Amino acid sequence: MYQKMQEERERYKMFDRGGSRDYWAYTICAGCYGHCSVRIRVQDGVLTYIETVPDSDLGGHGGICGKGAATILDFYDPNRVNYPLKRTGKKGIGEDPKFVRISWEEALDEIAQNMKEARDTNPLKVVWAFTPGHGTGLKATQSQGGFMTCFGSPNMALGGPGCQCGAVAHHLGALVHASWDILPDYRYNNFLLRCGGNEGMGGGRIAMTSARLFADARARGQTTWCMDPLGYVASAAKSKDWIPILPGTDSAVFLAIVNIIIYEIGQFDDYFIRHKTNAPYLIDVQTGLFMRDEGEYNVLYDESDQKIKPYNDETLTHPALEGEFTYNGKTVRPCFVEIEEHVRDYTPEWAERESTVPAKKIRQIAQKLIDEAQIGSTINIEGVDVPYRPAGLCAYKGSQGHQNGFHQHATMYLINSLLGNQDVAGGILGEGTVRSLGHPETGRPQFAPYGTTDGMVTPAVWHTRTPWPPRDVNMEGPKFVSFLDVLADATFSPYPYCEDWEKVWTNAGRPYEPEIFYGYGGNILRNLGNRQIAANFMDKMRFTWYITTTINDTVEAYADIVLPECHNYESLELWSSLGFFFSYPIGMDDWTWHVRMPAVPPQYERRDGMDIQLDLAERIGFRDLYNEWIDTYFAVRESTWEQEDAEDIGQRSHSKRDKWPIVAPDEDIPWKEICNRGLQHHMNRDLDWFVENGFRAWKKRPEECYWRYQVTCRVPVYYEHHLHTYPNLKQKCEELDWNLDLRHWSALPSYYRPLMYEPASGEPEDFRDSEYDLITVTHRDSLHAHATTSENPWIDEMSKTNPYSYNWMMHHDYAQKKGIEDGDWIVVENHAGDQAPGRVKLTWLIHYNCIGAVGLGTWSKFRPVGRDKGIRYNELLRGNCRNFCSLTGSFEDSARVRAYKVEGEKLRSVLDKEGYEKLKEELFA
Repeated sequence: MYQKMQEERERYKMFDRGGSRDYWAYTICAGCYGHCSVRIRVQDGVLTYIETVPDSDLGGHGGICGKGAATILDFYDPNRVNYPLKRTGKKGIGEDPKFVRISWEEALDEIAQNMKEARDTNPLKVVWAFTPGHGTGLKATQSQGGFMTCFGSPNMALGGPGCQCGAVAHHLGALVHASWDILPDYRYNNFLLRCGGNEGMGGGRIAMTSARLFADARARGQTTWCMDPLGYVASAAKSKDWIPILPGTDSAVFLAIVNIIIYEIGQFDDYFIRHKTNAPYLIDVQTGLFMRDEGEYNVLYDESDQKIKPYNDETLTHPALEGEFTYNGKTVRPCFVEIEEHVRDYTPEWAERESTVPAKKIRQIAQKLIDEAQIGSTINIEGVDVPYRPAGLCAYKGSQGHQNGFHQHATMYLINSLLGNQDVAGGILGEGTVRSLGHPETGRPQFAPYGTTDGMVTPAVWHTRTPWPPRDVNMEGPKFVSFLDVLADATFSPYPYCEDWEKVWTNAGRPYEPEIFYGYGGNILRNLGNRQIAANFMDKMRFTWYITTTINDTVEAYADIVLPECHNYESLELWSSLGFFFSYPIGMDDWTWHVRMPAVPPQYERRDGMDIQLDLAERIGFRDLYNEWIDTYFAVRESTWEQEDAEDIGQRSHSKRDKWPIVAPDEDIPWKEICNRGLQHHMNRDLDWFVENGFRAWKKRPEECYWRYQVTCRVPVYYEHHLHTYPNLKQKCEELDWNLDLRHWSALPSYYRPLMYEPASGEPEDFRDSEYDLITVTHRDSLHAHATTSENPWIDEMSKTNPYSYNWMMHHDYAQKKGIEDGDWIVVENHAGDQAPGRVKLTWLIHYNCIGAVGLGTWSKFRPVGRDKGIRYNELLRGNCRNFCSLTGSFEDSARVRAYKVEGEKLRSVLDKEGYEKLKEELFA
């Protein structure tokens, strides 16, 4: 093993420029998962300066955010994991792991032995999790998925933001934009209603690219309004107008806007609705199901010749949106009629009562969207005429992070469909890369979305399971601890970290007992709701191993073996280069192909995560399958975890292909050579060229950016497939005694008040009249990327002077009513008695009935800078069947709570109970 490590070190020496004492290294930032291009100055082997690449469109054209600038300190964190470690102490929260240094040989032997035993009996006994963020980058998101499906276990149990981040946004982003998510076309957008999310303000995806584009848009006069419970977040602070709203009620406002557009304004993009959505599809009036012809194609009524035709009929010219017809003896009508009738009662006055957004303001928003959308207009971009719709709505975590998350975003997408602004100039674009015609030299990578089942748009590349066509419920399941084979539409799930997991698993007959946990950077205890509930599942694992850069809360509590991962600035990977769904420049910015490359070769005994996984795949006995998966992914033949039936990939035989452009199944080549071949295949340049030149760029074509009218496909405004899934899911829930909220499985985008607003026993009907009269809200702080950044001394120093990073935020008038003053210590408590203490900062920039926090609290002794800093927000979130969206798996990110002041011995008692050891010592020294 020592010899193998030496060989790795020799291969990576090329990245120090032959021992040069002063050079610039090109790579990709590690401050968040935004993946900005950077170049780092290295002097005498020390990283001394960092900036985004001035002539690359991936980033801030030289400017870098505070997180990015501070990443150099992360690299030199004295608490980094530098050697393989083994636990000799007890497991559990607060226990001393008593890690001891061991050899790589011993560490890999123990991991391989445990993994082999599971694979030989039932590979699903191995559960895995990742974090696509700080420390592991995008590579964990993709490489671990491939590694584990080839091993034979697609048994993913999220360990990062996942179901608390983008479960809805990614699901609907795929169904409507064939993309991971959405962002506005800043270059041409004139009016944006932002509803949660800090994209364009130094947070979120392609962070500094978005910030640069948004700054340019504002300079030319673009207007943004922000509808958000929080007015102090950057997205609201940089907006012209802040509109406070109760959490989880956005869909009430959105449906009222649809009502106004249809019934008061009477104007929308008629052509888009007829030809680019499923609104004209005929449904059976009795059942709500689509009508189909003999070939099982959806049918429409063509007004031009008054005939009913399949949606793909070449003679179809003017599909009807109104009317009632007879087809095969049944009364049918376009589903758009259902939408019109459905929204009739969703008036602005009703929406005001639900959301607290004034009806007058809702009408103003609707009129502004229609006025600014310039429906019917075109614009010439580089000689190509494309539709021009410079207005729209955009949202992310805030509005989708609720138990009604799907309908929150589906109603927003309905408005954008009415505006006809999807993937056209000035409108709302799919984030990342949706269509590529390839580099001029190679023609690669080349892909495009396409219409598949029911003519619906389907992504060309996707990193998890393909979201369309929809799956059905596995009536023999659940087989996965996440229950994702039963939750037919969901890609993410808060299970198994839920208080009712044990009951449901038992009712399912306990198909097997999960035994082994493999984590790649994921911090289960801190990221997935209440830590004790998550710990209840982790207690079941007989063996836990991790690849990580630092010891987080979960590693401290449960890891048996810890493998030291390279920091991103000593790591080599192509996952970011091929992460089309994620972080590429949007709009008409240039294509820019960057590579994450080491600024300096790996130090101590740290190893690149892919070197580790390739080594383990060989030891366990599936290196050939993993090679094949990597080749398929990197050649962009099928960029999903599934590739070929993920459930059986560990047992299947090889494909019969004879061409392997990246790596053949029987090849034993190192990771560096795999990356080299990938670059040559797509870019006609090798790794040496990228070391010296940094990146390749070429002009994006309007047909690639604004592809909506270039591709034959439609998007859903009526989600008929929910009606097919519902009966089976209802039956399965009855079998499992699983009390999911199944109201949401409707075809029509609707309003369902989040269950947190329902009164508990003995409470008044209106939550505002009860003792628990506050709704918690967590937001993305532009200073931070997950909780990992709280360990960075520079960011910690900035956070101490920023009132919004480490404190609870409460409305000034509400605090006055409760006798709470600025700077007091308070306890925020949910109905279950879970508590999250912290100092309070008073502000007028928050909804009166909300209390906000970033949620950074960490408690690991191995994180001395960040330990006990900020609010342990997730302690208030209890995972169970009532607190997530059963359609998408989105975790309810808010809780109904009460807040009260504590001081003196009562404060000491609270801190002692919640395990704030360091903080208690500082306050009561």
